Amino acid sequence: MQEIFYPNSVAVIGVSARADNLGRNIVANLVEFGFQGVVYAVGPAGGAVETHRIYHTVEEIPEAVDMAVILTPARTVPEILKQCGQKGIRWAVIETAGFREYGEEGRRLEEQIEQVAQRYGIRFVGPNCIGVMNMENGFCVPFLRLKKLVKPGEVSIITQSGGVGLSVLNLMANEGIGLNKFVSVGNMLNIHAEDILEFLVDDPNTKEIFVYLESLRDGRRLMDIARRSSKPILVFKSNIGRLGRTIAASHTASLASDDKVVNAAFRQADIVRVQDATSLMNNLKCLRLPPMRGKKLAVISRSGGHAVVAADACELSGFDLADFPEAFLREIESHFRASVIRLTNPLDLGDLFNLEMYGQILERTLQLEDVDGVVLLHTAFSENERKASRALLERIIEMVKRYDKPVAYYLSTTAQEINELRQSYAFPIFTTVVETIRALEMSYVHYRRKRELRQAEPIPTFEVNRVAVKALLDQARRAGRDPLLSEAMQVLEYYGIPVVGGEQASSVEEAVAAAERIGYPAAIKVISRQISHKSDVGGVQLNLRNADSIREAFEDMLGRIRQAYPDVELDGVLVQPMVTGGRELILGGKQDVNFGPVVMVGLGGIFVEVFEEVTLRVAPITSKEAHEMISQLRGAPILFGARGHKRSDIEAVVEALLRLSQLLVDFPEIQEIDINPLRVFHERDGCCALDARIHLRQS
Repeated sequence: MQEIFYPNSVAVIGVSARADNLGRNIVANLVEFGFQGVVYAVGPAGGAVETHRIYHTVEEIPEAVDMAVILTPARTVPEILKQCGQKGIRWAVIETAGFREYGEEGRRLEEQIEQVAQRYGIRFVGPNCIGVMNMENGFCVPFLRLKKLVKPGEVSIITQSGGVGLSVLNLMANEGIGLNKFVSVGNMLNIHAEDILEFLVDDPNTKEIFVYLESLRDGRRLMDIARRSSKPILVFKSNIGRLGRTIAASHTASLASDDKVVNAAFRQADIVRVQDATSLMNNLKCLRLPPMRGKKLAVISRSGGHAVVAADACELSGFDLADFPEAFLREIESHFRASVIRLTNPLDLGDLFNLEMYGQILERTLQLEDVDGVVLLHTAFSENERKASRALLERIIEMVKRYDKPVAYYLSTTAQEINELRQSYAFPIFTTVVETIRALEMSYVHYRRKRELRQAEPIPTFEVNRVAVKALLDQARRAGRDPLLSEAMQVLEYYGIPVVGGEQASSVEEAVAAAERIGYPAAIKVISRQISHKSDVGGVQLNLRNADSIREAFEDMLGRIRQAYPDVELDGVLVQPMVTGGRELILGGKQDVNFGPVVMVGLGGIFVEVFEEVTLRVAPITSKEAHEMISQLRGAPILFGARGHKRSDIEAVVEALLRLSQLLVDFPEIQEIDINPLRVFHERDGCCALDARIHLRQS
């Protein structure tokens, strides 16, 4: 990818001298940004633009060319790319639109472009993009006329939308955040966002990376790159609505929506997900500070009201307010005009008007070992304080470097002063109290996750019966069906997940005989390849205490199902012993189109879809990740023994999750699996799967 950003020469194809020509804007941008290489303009009309001769064709250019930037009608692009290949050009940016986003004809043009690129070994960005920028060498080729609004810096951007990317550049310019590199990837026909990301992770001049995505091509590769990165990666993933999606065939598919999987994957890979422009800018600013290494925060405020707001925000973000030594507080109080404010954390310094003293208090605070970071809330409306406020900011900047602790500086003053400070000082300035603390929360979470990734534990592997599971799944696929209930339970058993015993029965007398062997009370469940949710059709009968109740339930259940669904094929029933006690969970998994195998745990029973209380992880998972999945459930305190309840066997659930994770990795043909419910008993008493459903991927 080096050649994308550092070409020595570039041919801009699609240029004319007309005032409304977009190609000439590309040439003008290269001149404006001071591109250090050679620029060749190409267009059939010839002429000149920006003191550059316009060559009629690429072949006319007398020297070798590293890069082509193409902005011509879509139908002409395959032939132009061919000419570039014949010229020896191996890198291109295709900004032209009108391809698959416009229908079948555009898709055929894309296929032609791919064939040409493969023939000549050309790598290209696009099509349907606005181009590339590199602030280091002035390589700036968007087709919109740009000015140097954003200054050079350390943030690089990958965006699937040119418009969103340019909006982010405007926001960065307003905040005084500098740009290093920018890529609009468009349709990602050849070079994908993951390719650019991998380059930027190793790029010495990029310190922070922002990615805007509307779709994912290779989610697992994205995770792998992010896990290896020492740099923060922020992603805005849009296109998350459910409208128009096919109704899922199982609980797991409906709950593990694409966006929930994205959230889980980003969490595992320490990708910071942002949902709006405000969060993006605040996070980019905060990442320029030293990391928030712990949860002990100090708040210093010039206003009591701001201090209260900050204290609430700290609690919501999970921060602890550090305890200040009594001697430290008394020393501060000695500088007050009157002892009208009781000092604590947050420090309300409303009775202190000496801004130089604010700097001294901040330094003493940073020296405290029990303080991991500081929020300084400053209000300055008096013109007389302008010079003193700037001196305070300069002192803050120096102390942040010296003590290597974050100081999140909130300032309430005029918009003009804020803008001047942002352009004059390479230091983040926040203007909303709550967002300031949320940005510090992001810093703490990012630092903690990155540290955990460096200390990653191994993925456990269990001894299981893969051969038996493969034979069972192959048998079901040959029959053109999913595994039956009894077969799904066998799969779990082969992978060491505890299951309740049971016998399949095709007739009422077989059901009675099975119940006699198993013992009463018993349960019967309908078996049918066409029925996924047995409870919805009355296909489960519980607490049957004798042979007569088995007979009655069998005839009644199957009769009602046949009457309601006359075309359904019934394969009998599964007879199981009644299992009482414990709590019900659901375990599940699916093969996600972007991330591969995904595992899930949540509240179980028939209420899982009502509460939608589930957590997800991309498999394979570690023991720690399995514990986190359980702990993040809102009902987890009950499982852990809150309010006098006995603690459930968490370790048994963890092992079941790990074994399920291994099953999904070993057998990608399992498209979806539900274990609902999984009954978990008291600590050291284990867990037991009472029901299961497996849906196989279509061949």
